[in-house]
Amino acid sequence: MLQVAFFNRREIRMGSPYNVCGIRLSGSWVPELPEADWQDIRAYRPDRKVMALVRWDVPGNVPGFRLWILDTIDEIVETSERFPGCCTSLEWKSEEEIAWKAFPDLEGTYRRKKPV
Repeated sequence: MLQVAFFNRREIRMGSPYNVCGIRLSGSWVPELPEADWQDIRAYRPDRKVMALVRWDVPGNVPGFRLWILDTIDEIVETSERFPGCCTSLEWKSEEEIAWKAFPDLEGTYRRKKPV
C-alpha cells in the first residue's frame, strides 16, 4: 500500500484555513512526484490500491487545484485538469470516479482515464 506523509504545513495565505505542504511517499512502489505545493487532503479508493492527492495550481494568484491519482496496481500517475477554488474534500464514488468539493460552493467529479 502506498502511504503519504504531509510535512511543513503552512497557510496558503495568511489567515487562510487552507494549507500548502510537502509530501513524502512510502510503499513498495513510490512514483517520483514534485515535493512541494500539495494540499493536505487525500482519499484512498476502498481497496486502498489507488490514492488521490490534491496539488495547488494557482496561476496569477487565482485559486485552483489538480487531482493526482496514484495507482499502485498499474504503477501509473494520472493528473486531472485544473479545477477552480480551494479543495475541501475528496470521496471515491466508484472504482474510476472521484468526487471533489471546493470553496466557494463548488463541486464536481473526475473520471479516471483507462490505462492503455
